[in-house]
Amino acid sequence: MYKKILVAVDGYDPSLEAAKRAIEIAAQYGSQVVVIKVEEEIPLLHMEQKMEEASLKGAQQKPLTDKPLELVVAYGQQRGVSVDARLEKGGITACILKIAEDDAVDLIIIGDSGRKGVHKWYFGSVAQAVSEGAHSPVLIMKKGAVDISDMLALLPALTESAKLKEVRPVFQPAVFKQRFNFSFGLFIIFAIIYFGAVLLTSAPMKETAAMIVMGLPLAIWLGWGLIISGVVITRVYLSKT
Repeated sequence: MYKKILVAVDGYDPSLEAAKRAIEIAAQYGSQVVVIKVEEEIPLLHMEQKMEEASLKGAQQKPLTDKPLELVVAYGQQRGVSVDARLEKGGITACILKIAEDDAVDLIIIGDSGRKGVHKWYFGSVAQAVSEGAHSPVLIMKKGAVDISDMLALLPALTESAKLKEVRPVFQPAVFKQRFNFSFGLFIIFAIIYFGAVLLTSAPMKETAAMIVMGLPLAIWLGWGLIISGVVITRVYLSKT
């Protein structure tokens, strides 16, 4: 028995398919649907935005709607389902997990973006992160699993009357401590890499640093490794906080 179902939407078809499935299940069990849209506080760089678009192979390059919350509310009303729509700010995964815990939801439904290969490694998978961190069951919807044509038919009739509940950020000591420990751990990892590179390229070890590896001095490879590790650690930090 599902009393409360959580779904996140962004206007793209995988998330709208997840929202439709949430409403279908809610209609069957008499559940309430909590639908959220997350505005990320840390925007992507221009290059990252281009990579993000390229990672959505076969998906819409533009969202189907810029009013996904209103659309889900309207579809829920049509199906007789109670929908609690909220506009959130922060990290997508963090917001989903926090609301799931605070609202004691019984089921999380999330659309799979379909990222593959290097794009999935770089941007990460929200669906995978949520499924690993959630205490509630998680249903991941593959793109194309649900026909949303009837939902999209409501778009022309959408109005500005949908009331959105915006949760204002508040200071949470437990969350601050968790993020501080995570950030400090990443700092220690980077510090070890940095000082290891400094030590190896110091005067006493100049012969080792000058050693040719694959056509280049070892010191050059260490420099590139330091830059890449810094980028990776930064992206991990931004995706997890």
